[in-house]
Amino acid sequence: MTVSENDFFQLIESLPYGVYIVKPDRTIVYWNREAECITGYGAEEMVGRRCPDTELNHMDEEGTPLCKTYCPLLACMDEKRPEAKKLVLTHKKGYMIAVQAHFIPLKDEMGRLKLVAEVFTPIRLMNRETRIVENLYSMAYHDALTKLPNRLFLEAVLKTRFSEYHRLHEPFAVLFADIDHFHEFNEEYGHQAGDEILKTFAETVLSHTRKTDTIGRWGGEEFIGIYPIKNQKDILPIAARFQEIVSQAAVKKDKGTLHITMSVGITAVTAEDTLKSIIDRADRFMFEAKRRGRNTIVHDEIDGPSGPEG
Repeated sequence: MTVSENDFFQLIESLPYGVYIVKPDRTIVYWNREAECITGYGAEEMVGRRCPDTELNHMDEEGTPLCKTYCPLLACMDEKRPEAKKLVLTHKKGYMIAVQAHFIPLKDEMGRLKLVAEVFTPIRLMNRETRIVENLYSMAYHDALTKLPNRLFLEAVLKTRFSEYHRLHEPFAVLFADIDHFHEFNEEYGHQAGDEILKTFAETVLSHTRKTDTIGRWGGEEFIGIYPIKNQKDILPIAARFQEIVSQAAVKKDKGTLHITMSVGITAVTAEDTLKSIIDRADRFMFEAKRRGRNTIVHDEIDGPSGPEG
């Protein structure tokens, strides 16, 4: 007696557990009926979409935003072994559900990773605990002043990008930007004006950022952007667009309208890079932009400064 593929799919459809299956790029290829019952989303809404692009917004018990950072699916792919996690996901109607999830790598005959399955079932989580998780996410991963992703979030996103780069050969760029003469700006106009310009810059950036991009506050007046790219030629247009966004940030005061400029370094990932090396290189390029007159872009092909002199 043999068991057919159809028999297996009948079994999965009948299980009292949510099951979905993704390809290595996290595109959903299968979504069973119980997954629909648990989440409110049907197969027709989920199959063909990448898991990070859905509205499930998985978080772990510490409030880590897993869909946007290094999630258990990626860990399962990189380690090629099962993972188990308690997670919180967002139902289609907007409320949060706690689940026990198991991530299982599915390999081909040669032992190569082919797919990953997530099997999940609801567990009881009180409303108060749900709010705690939401608050943890907000406090732990976002800068209090600008509401932008903070350094911890940016490092988690970079870890995800490196995983996708090594497995799927999807390149990315890192932009490092620093506000020019910010200390002098604070001294002349006051720290309140400095805070206002930071918040205005953040609002402007968020309104002009693609869903695939991440821009956050690294610390002080330093900001980092993480961008998926097709090739290295993409980096200069990205940096130029960033400076254009910066030029739109303005705060009106008695002395007139206040603007800022930023010195920008941007670099594309290489096979030898680590999280530290790519940030250090972008940071070094940013300091070179400062040395060249500020309000300038320095990138991987450093033949001369790009952008206006400051």
